[in-house]
Amino acid sequence: NWGLRPERPLALPGGLLGSSLLDLVLSSMIASHAVLASRVIGRGEKRAMATEPLSGKAATQERILVAATELFLEKGYEQTTVAEVAERGGVSRATVFWHFNDKASLFRQAFNRLVEPLRQSLDRTFEDLEPEKQLRQQVATYRAYSGSHKEAIKAFIRWAQEAPEAREWLIATLLDFHQRFAGALTEIISQLVPPNQDSVAIATGLVVLLDGDFFLSWFDTSDRRMEERSRAVDAYLSMIPRRVGSGVEPAAV
Repeated sequence: NWGLRPERPLALPGGLLGSSLLDLVLSSMIASHAVLASRVIGRGEKRAMATEPLSGKAATQERILVAATELFLEKGYEQTTVAEVAERGGVSRATVFWHFNDKASLFRQAFNRLVEPLRQSLDRTFEDLEPEKQLRQQVATYRAYSGSHKEAIKAFIRWAQEAPEAREWLIATLLDFHQRFAGALTEIISQLVPPNQDSVAIATGLVVLLDGDFFLSWFDTSDRRMEERSRAVDAYLSMIPRRVGSGVEPAAV
């Protein structure tokens, strides 16, 4: 035991989600920001397959991290033991401790490994597309991955709830990803709107709308409601003022 004790457990849809509105808000924030961390995992795995095989110390460390990541996703931080990591990774407990000082260090490295593809992808700005298409591509990517990486997102929420000592840096990392995503939207929108429009406020409104859509999707999965929320996002995008010559006129309100 490394002294990391669980706080109030978080049960996802199908059970209670904490005991207060604060729990709901915190869970929503973590989940919506964690979407960004999960949206490029598949792309990162494909990239890793294309690189040369690891060997020696690097290969052993990678096996340990792969095993740890799988177990943390399956069981959570508190319920995963170093012995289980060692068994799944095909190494001894001593080898795990030789590569990582303790369970907390292993957890941090496993998380960093999981989100490394996102750090790289945030540098991609779709500059080959026109600003209008860039904006819709960013939104489409967010919404598509929010529906296809729910298990990873559940794990991010669980980790933030059950590992108090890791919560601060975990949430800080996810919020940083979120701010970078909002910054990318702001940059794109600034190229579309007239100079007298507040592109930061418009981008923030769009992010809030996407966050709210994602949060509601956990509880209201009816096709009709999901379609309504999708139309709401499209309507918001259409109502963003466009500068003259942008090639797209805002919808009438």
